[in-house]
Amino acid sequence: MPVVPAIGVVASLWLITYLQWQTWVRFGIWFAIGLVVYFAYSYRRSEPAKNPPPAPEPAPKE
Repeated sequence: MPVVPAIGVVASLWLITYLQWQTWVRFGIWFAIGLVVYFAYSYRRSEPAKNPPPAPEPAPKE
C-alpha cells in the first residue's frame, strides 16, 4: 500500500531537482504572494476577528 505513494514522492523529487534556478525564484515569489493572500483572507474571515472575546472581569478585592 505505501509503495506507490513513496514511488510518486521519489519521482517528483527527482524531477524537481532538474528545474532551472529561474523556476525556483518564480516559485518563491508566487509562494510568498499566496501566503499573504491566504493569511489576509483567513484573518478577515476568522471568528475571533469578528467576535473578539470579552474583556476579563476584574478580580474582587478582599
